[in-house]
Parts: sequence; structure tokens; C-alpha cells
Amino acid sequence: MVAALLLTSCEKVIDINLNESEPRLVVEGAITMGTGPFFVQLTTSGDFFTGEGIVPVSNATGYISSSQGQLDSLVNMGNGIYRTTMLTAVPNSLYTLHLTYNNKNYTASDSLPAMVFIDSVNYAVSEFGNSGPPGEIEYDTYYDFHCYFNDSPNRKNYYMLNMTINGEPLEGRRGKYSMLSDEFSDGHHIAYPFFAVGAYPNDTVTITLSAVGKATYDYFRTLNDAISQGGMGSTPYNPITNVSNNALGYFGTFTLDSKTIIIREK
Repeated sequence: MVAALLLTSCEKVIDINLNESEPRLVVEGAITMGTGPFFVQLTTSGDFFTGEGIVPVSNATGYISSSQGQLDSLVNMGNGIYRTTMLTAVPNSLYTLHLTYNNKNYTASDSLPAMVFIDSVNYAVSEFGNSGPPGEIEYDTYYDFHCYFNDSPNRKNYYMLNMTINGEPLEGRRGKYSMLSDEFSDGHHIAYPFFAVGAYPNDTVTITLSAVGKATYDYFRTLNDAISQGGMGSTPYNPITNVSNNALGYFGTFTLDSKTIIIREK
């Protein structure tokens, strides 16, 4: 399941006692370009260390509205999954999730950005070998990849990029995705790098680029940080949420484009 600005009272990093906190509503949902159905998953939070208390929420009601005047009630599919029935998402529109659960109302909003397309991807043998975090496999050859795309000028843009090899996510890396803003590259032609990727000739590599809303960017950026800092000696924390009323999770927006390249023999 979809499955992170201006900080406001409903967009914040929440520090809680992860082992003893009371169950809270956890929202995971997103809107992408085109006609749905779009899905929202609802659960309750549980014990961070044991997972106990994480259960689907099947008695909520809700709907999604848009700045274009659309309104679509969510259908309860069971097991904590809710879906739209007729919503069509268009770029540069604000989408708001409205939920009622246990006599409390929750809202979350994000704006769907315009589509961004990958111009091209390329690769070369890495001059530095495996300079990244060690993986489970030691490769004979490591590659540097670049994903090229144009950033729209005079507006704040946010991106999520990820890579798969033969349909599987990268091994031994800090996260399965990378987050990028255009703070220092507004209007530029961007060459986003993936350094020291272990692979073999004839492997199929797919790079995916998503333009994401601000709330989505904040959630996944801080989720990456929480995962990487949550080991021994660090205090895990919840990522930034755009869901009101002390809930967790996110309701976001994204577009999607990808390109595939096959590694050839050296």
C-alpha cells in the first residue's frame, strides 16, 4: 500500500513514547494523475518494538474533495482499506481527505503537481568501485547511473526517485527511495545520480521519477531519516504528518514516470 514547506500546526514531527503510547489513527493514502480508484488504508498504531495493537480500522467513514469541486465518498472494502468510486485527479489541484473515526474528525491535504518526464537515463562503470554502503552481495563491477529531467522554473518542486534491478529494490542502501527538492536547482536540467550500484551484465535497471506534493515529500524524507537513525543509540521518531487531530501517516499526491536500461557487457 502506498505506499513524506511550510510547517503548520498539522504538519510536524511528533515525538512520542514509542513503547507505551496510546493507539492512534494511522493513515496511508495517495492520489495520482488520472481516474481511480484511489485507496486509503487505515490502521491503529501499536507497540513500536512488538507490533502489538496494529489493527485495521473498519468502522471509519470519509470522502475526498478537490479544489476543482469534486467530492467522492470512500467505500469500505474491509480490512482497513477504503477506495474512491469516481474521482479523477488532475494536476495543480488540491485534494483533501476527510475522515470520521471514533467520533473524531480528521483531514489531510496535498496538491497534485504537474507531470514530470524523464528525458533519459545512462550508466558507466564506477571509477571508485563500491563507495556506498555494503550490500549482501559483492559484485565484480559497480556502476554509476544518472537520471535526467527538467525542473519547472519559478515554483517549488519535489521529487521521489528510486531504482530497481530486475524488479528488485537496491540491496544494502540506506533507503529504497531518494527525496529531492529544487531549492538549489530551480528551472535547471537535473542529472540525478545513483552511485556505486552493484549489478551484472544483462541486468534490467528501472529508474522511477515521481513529482510529489509537499506533504508527501516531507513524510517520506523524514521517514527515511527515522529509519536510518532508529538503531541503537538513536531515538526513533514519527515522520512529519499532514493528518490533523494527532493522527499519524500521510495522505499525499504523486505523478509517475520511469525508464528502463539494460546493462551491456563491458
